[in-house]
Amino acid sequence: MTNLKIVFFLMLAIAMATSCKKNEETPLPDATAEEAAAIMATSFCTGNAGTMTQVEDAVDLSQSIMLKSSLIDSSFTITSLPGALIAYQYQMNYSFGFQAPNNFQLVYSASGNYDSPNVTAAISGDGTLAVTGFLTGDAYIVNGKSASEGNFATKIGNKNSITGTVSSTITNFRFSKTTGLPESGSATIVVAGSTGAGRSFGFTGTLVYNGNNNATLTINGKTFNFNVISGILL
Repeated sequence: MTNLKIVFFLMLAIAMATSCKKNEETPLPDATAEEAAAIMATSFCTGNAGTMTQVEDAVDLSQSIMLKSSLIDSSFTITSLPGALIAYQYQMNYSFGFQAPNNFQLVYSASGNYDSPNVTAAISGDGTLAVTGFLTGDAYIVNGKSASEGNFATKIGNKNSITGTVSSTITNFRFSKTTGLPESGSATIVVAGSTGAGRSFGFTGTLVYNGNNNATLTINGKTFNFNVISGILL
């Protein structure tokens, strides 16, 4: 009987130790605000042919006299230059033209992949942008929306693999009629989805363009500065 008790207590001790070991294992990592900021900044930056590129293209295309009474569809492939900070390749489609004398629209779609210092991704997306300000004032104004979905892998924070969406609302981006450069503007960017570990997440960022290719992202009260060309968090 004594031997049976010893065996029983040994088995109980092993079971308890195994249970404690499971409880002490490293928890599955959540996506962090820093990772969300990296995805937002990379999706927005011109170095990745992101949303800001389409905003700039909308303004540039609206300046062509040839487009004043026409609607143009264009499909093309864009690829980053060798040695670029962000390597990318996208299949693009642009549809653009004036809807009214003071309303130029660019409707676009894209699919492809990129590899940046903070994020890699395979995505597809679309957007609609409107340019106004042709009749009065010293600036062109851009408003619109864009969205993309796909698989993202972050290289900072908890280095999560993420399946999700990035949605942006562009508000009053001003481009000087004199210089053609962006002066100010804002955007709301939402990143949502799930990590490779099956954890759901969602972050909303408020972007403010400060000029000179610098912008800030505020997420859950935390501010991230980033370069609008490179998309790198500063």
